[in-house]
Amino acid sequence: MKTRALESLITQLSVRQASIPVVLGSGGLGLIRSLGEKGVWSIVIDDGPASVRDFSRYCRRITVADISAAWDRLCEVLRMVSSLALKHSGNPPIVFPTSDYILHCLAGRYDELKSLAAIAAPSREVILLTLDKVSFYQWLMDHDFPCPRTVFPSRGGENVPDTGNISFPCIVKPALTFMLEQAAGCKLYVAANRSELVSCCSDLSERNMKYVIQEIVPGRDEDQFSLAGYCRKGGDIAGYVMTNKLRQSHFGAGTFVSGAHVPPLLTLGRRLLRDLDYQGIFEIEFRKDERDGTYRIIELNPRCWSQIILATRMGVNVAYQAYQDLAGMGSGRQQPALPAAKKYWVDIERDLGNLKRKWSQGDYSLSKVLSVMSSIPVVEPFNLRDPGPGLWYLKRKIARKLAKRRTGGLSRQGGRSLS
Repeated sequence: MKTRALESLITQLSVRQASIPVVLGSGGLGLIRSLGEKGVWSIVIDDGPASVRDFSRYCRRITVADISAAWDRLCEVLRMVSSLALKHSGNPPIVFPTSDYILHCLAGRYDELKSLAAIAAPSREVILLTLDKVSFYQWLMDHDFPCPRTVFPSRGGENVPDTGNISFPCIVKPALTFMLEQAAGCKLYVAANRSELVSCCSDLSERNMKYVIQEIVPGRDEDQFSLAGYCRKGGDIAGYVMTNKLRQSHFGAGTFVSGAHVPPLLTLGRRLLRDLDYQGIFEIEFRKDERDGTYRIIELNPRCWSQIILATRMGVNVAYQAYQDLAGMGSGRQQPALPAAKKYWVDIERDLGNLKRKWSQGDYSLSKVLSVMSSIPVVEPFNLRDPGPGLWYLKRKIARKLAKRRTGGLSRQGGRSLS
């Protein structure tokens, strides 16, 4: 986006709203829509290809190539946005990170970024602690928080350590999971036996990645929960929701999530956030241990999470609450609404495979489908108020189907001619 066009955009947004949200990273559709429904438009800065989010009526995109290597260019853009925003509204922009990759980049230039914008994430120290799984699990154990049984191999050790009371299959998780995802397409490894454990540990050592060996907390697939919301200074939870991850990609992001009400999560989460002196948007993931009923902390995401629009549908607009607080508008305390009908969120693209598998196993009935539909679920990326992302998604799916059919037709013709 050229300077003149950017200035025109900032001027328009500054006239209509107190501050300008700047969404950094590849996610954020639910965040953008939650703010948009309150009349707040966002600017997106990203280095990846176009995604469904970029077609939302509530945002405009600025592309900065290879953010990790061109952080100076990103700061230059933010400096321009900040200068124009201060000129027209008197308030700096508010940065909303949407990925661990962006958070890691942000932490490296935190002080500089803090001078340009308010940040809807915690301090640099808390970001680095929670992103680094090795450091975070050690911190949890040192502060007597329940977490999965974990072994911390020494850096550079030649032999795979004794797993102690951790049985197979077990998890081998790098300190920075997003780095493994960029390199190998997965955030962690699962080792079914000793041989696989040796292979997983060797792979991470060769990549020069620190890692932990961790138990898979026993329980049902559905025994995963989250406490998510916004904290003001000092770990004071201003608004929150609880959710239940009913289906997910392999040890990854939720694809089908519902609202929930699990009081122990709030007690545990409140203590964790206060001990960290946390301020910003958060999502704490828990897994219920079937051995003793303990809710064990799996991770803390110090950023916006994928299902943040579900919080909005549950009556707690976490995104707007963060915006109000950081824009100096004040933010009243919001308690979660407990609707008579449970609210659901589904990522249609990623959940189709999981749903087909459940259905084929006889684990999903028509009555369950009707129950979900009667709650008027959030079906990502579709939204009647913001149709652009859904229409773009459908257009892309149709184009891919047609291209696949053309390719398949050519292959079949080739086969017949050879016979």
